[in-house]
Amino acid sequence: MTLAPAGKATPRQAMLSTIARRPAPPRWRNSPAMVGWAFVAPSVLLLAVFTVYPLAHSLWLSLQDRHLFSAQSTFVGLGNFTKLMHTAEFWSALWNGTVFSVATVTLQLMAGVTTALLLHSRFRGRALVRGVILFPFVVPTIVAVLIWKWMLNDLYGVVNVWSIEAGVIREPVLWLASPQLAMLTVIAINVWLFFPFITIHVLARLQVIPLEVYESARVDGAGGWQRFRYITLPQLWSTILLVVLIRGIWMFNKFDSVWLLTEGGPLGTTQTLPLLAYLKAFGQYQLGTGAAVATVIFALLAVATLAYGRLLRTERVA
Repeated sequence: MTLAPAGKATPRQAMLSTIARRPAPPRWRNSPAMVGWAFVAPSVLLLAVFTVYPLAHSLWLSLQDRHLFSAQSTFVGLGNFTKLMHTAEFWSALWNGTVFSVATVTLQLMAGVTTALLLHSRFRGRALVRGVILFPFVVPTIVAVLIWKWMLNDLYGVVNVWSIEAGVIREPVLWLASPQLAMLTVIAINVWLFFPFITIHVLARLQVIPLEVYESARVDGAGGWQRFRYITLPQLWSTILLVVLIRGIWMFNKFDSVWLLTEGGPLGTTQTLPLLAYLKAFGQYQLGTGAAVATVIFALLAVATLAYGRLLRTERVA
């Protein structure tokens, strides 16, 4: 081993001395918070690119008078919103959207909870029935809607043909072309399409309820309705509130199934706010007015979500 001359450090000692003199890295670099932010930064960036920017751009467009095929725009402030509030078309679309979303969510909830309760009980072939029940939810919406549109056709649809052969009706019914039946038909098809979403969530919650609770209630003489009212329903309440919020937002924003079935007709009886926004922006080329309709949709859903969130917190505290 070679010793360094007196008063002169070896290369290893010099390197260690240099490292020792370096300033310590800031504590925030190694903090758990910064590590967490580093992991979520890509998601935050994607959220900003695909959500925050489109939302901000839509809000900016709603304050402009702009043609779809023109790069020029004129700032009109709240002029687009004022114009909307004075048109019967807007209020009709708002009413249609409210009826559509409330009716579909209510019927989806009733069908979903009933189906989940049936599938929770034991019977032969339960696994097969569960798979069949989920079929509407796994089929692409456009495929299911086009099949229903073909089946309900007034000239060659199998629903009318079979109903006439069975003697239920005497002449073909205009399921999607009648102002009295179009909304009801659209609601029924959307209930069939999306009630399995509620079934899945309610069934998952039912399976974690302890069986001992039901056994104790049965020993105490509680009947089926009493067990449902005092055990099952309180256990499902938080899940029901959550799925109602999610389904309410989705159905109020629903565009594809309604557009594919009726395109908002006949006579505007199925035209909802999302369809109105599309028609204003891409049908009449009024990009600013279409953005204003979209902004109104966002504001209504934001207010409803905040109110519903407060209700959820109240239920949890209670």
